[in-house]
Amino acid sequence: MKKILVGFLLLTLGFFTVAEEVDPDPFENVNRSIYDFNEAIDDNVLEPVSRAYKDHVPEIAQGGVSNFFGNLRDVTTLANQILQFKPIESVETFGRILVNSTIGLGGLLDVASEMSLTTEDEDFGQTMAVWGVEEGPYVMLPLLGPSTVRDGVGTYVDLTSDANLVKDMDDVGFLSASAINIIDKRVELLPATDLLDKSDDSYISMRSSYLQKREFDIFDGNPPVEEDDFF
Repeated sequence: MKKILVGFLLLTLGFFTVAEEVDPDPFENVNRSIYDFNEAIDDNVLEPVSRAYKDHVPEIAQGGVSNFFGNLRDVTTLANQILQFKPIESVETFGRILVNSTIGLGGLLDVASEMSLTTEDEDFGQTMAVWGVEEGPYVMLPLLGPSTVRDGVGTYVDLTSDANLVKDMDDVGFLSASAINIIDKRVELLPATDLLDKSDDSYISMRSSYLQKREFDIFDGNPPVEEDDFF
């Protein structure tokens, strides 16, 4: 079933990339409705819980949670670095995982960073971009936020992979870990969302920020320079 769904999403992506893209957001009306839904959930649940977590949970505990889930993300990053044919980065990320999973007590401590073993997150959306898959139109995913058709497929693959990493947990443990991970990520985004809330049109600001950051990530911080940039 999962293979059929991924195949369907890739077929949909191919459909959108046959013609030259003119409007990056052809589904803006639908996207804005989903954005409003996401904002309602965030304003009433995620943001208040995240601020309470940030203000009342000891920093050492917050750090342990961030390190633990960061270690899991490193596993996904390693897989995508291998698929992107990045041997040097793959070795460094493998070193991070090995050190943090052992000396770092299962990832609770980020000993690897203190040893100058660092890495940049890589996801399957970036991997598909390296393979030459076009991004397709901008879409707003329910609960998950801004994306593109290509990155939506990538998100599904990454979430499936992440779930497999903790598949041995019981249902309560899995749901609890997922909730804590969401809160941890939301705390990281608080400064960015505070800035978005001050903009005249937060939807446009989020779309622009997301697309620019994705280009930055895909090209490892060196996006191509358009000729128009010189004039």
